[in-house]
Amino acid sequence: MDDPQQPKLTPLPEWEAETARILDGVDYDADLGMRMARDAIRVSNGEMTDAEFHEKYHEEVLAEFGEDERPTKPEGFEDE
Repeated sequence: MDDPQQPKLTPLPEWEAETARILDGVDYDADLGMRMARDAIRVSNGEMTDAEFHEKYHEEVLAEFGEDERPTKPEGFEDE
């Protein structure tokens, strides 16, 4: 999972402030978007799997959007 040849992504110090500015006033849960963005970087860095990412946010995505059609759904994952 951790490829030493793959460069690590690191959020720039201004990243959160800029992201918060962009998400300010959107109709969706901006906090959920920020947390998912942070963890998406962790997935890119090999610190979290797609399956872990999918499972961690599944219930919140369902609550927010009424469905979870993200491409991270692991094979055999059952919606409850």
